[in-house]
Amino acid sequence: MLDVKLDTHYKLTSDSLQYRLEKRSKSKDKKGNYTWTGIKFAGTIEHIMKAYKELKIRESDCATIQEILEVSKKTDKHIEKILGGL
Repeated sequence: MLDVKLDTHYKLTSDSLQYRLEKRSKSKDKKGNYTWTGIKFAGTIEHIMKAYKELKIRESDCATIQEILEVSKKTDKHIEKILGGL
C-alpha cells in the first residue's frame, strides 16, 4: 500500500480499492504523530494528482492568470518528480 508524502501538508495513500489524498491535521495522536484526514478518494493516481494540483491552485494567493499558470507548472513538475519515484 502507498504512503507517499507530497508536501508538508498532504500525502498520497492507497488500499486495495482506492487512492486517497490526505491532509495533515493540527492534532496529534497519543504517540505525538500528526493525524491525517482523507479529503479526496479516487480509483486512479491520475485523478488524485489532478485533485492535488487543483487544491494547490485554490490554496494559492494568485491574483493573475500568469500566477495561476506558474503555480500549475510548478505543481506539475513536483508531481512528475513524485510519480517518477513510484
